[in-house]
This record gives sequence, structure tokens and C-alpha cells, in this order.
Amino acid sequence: MQFDYRHFHIDCRARHADDGLYYARAKITRVPQKKEHVQAHDSGDIDAFPSQADAISCARSWAIEWCDAAAQ
Repeated sequence: MQFDYRHFHIDCRARHADDGLYYARAKITRVPQKKEHVQAHDSGDIDAFPSQADAISCARSWAIEWCDAAAQ
């Protein structure tokens, strides 16, 4: 799931592991302003879930909270 929030582009995904669980992950890219370099943050594994949908939902919530904190 990809979407824009504030000045960020967010890519939420779920990594399916050998243990059968889906691990929530998010990559956040700040939309560059004039003469700024692109800045990106990769969450790593946030938490594990039995379903892909739950993992993506977790990644989305985590990313929004991260963006709100980074925008202050």
C-alpha cells in the first residue's frame, strides 16, 4: 500500500517469513523541497501478524505516527 501523508510518501508492506507470519514494514520518503536531497527511512520489522492485511494496517499506523513526530 502506497500513499502520501503530509510531506511524506509512505510504502507499507508485509514481509512473509519462513515462520508463516507476516512482518509489518514501512518505507517513508520525505518529498524533497527546493534543493533538498531525498530523505528515506526504513522501519525494519515492526511487528508480526498471522495475516498480511493486519501487518499492512500496523505498518500504516506506525508510519503515520512516525511522520507526525518527524514533522514537529
